[in-house]
Amino acid sequence: MQFFKQLNNNLIGKLHRTSEFQQRMWIVNVRENTLNNDTFVISEDSFSEPMQWMKRHNYDDYMIDELDQLKLSESATFKIGNTEHCLFRVK
Repeated sequence: MQFFKQLNNNLIGKLHRTSEFQQRMWIVNVRENTLNNDTFVISEDSFSEPMQWMKRHNYDDYMIDELDQLKLSESATFKIGNTEHCLFRVK
């Protein structure tokens, strides 16, 4: 009985983490200089893994961990190469 309870709790935890990351949305502003900056709305609904967009754009593990800790309406800024990435969690 204890085994099944533990298994059920593990399954619930994994499902919760999966559904939580797929609900997140980000506003990302990428600034190369004052004349060249882009803004993106990133929804993790279509991601197959958490932070997929960030990993594709060369965010390191430290940056991804910091973003994973952000709550709603919090932001973080990172320097990647010659660009500054400002991220704001909106959902």
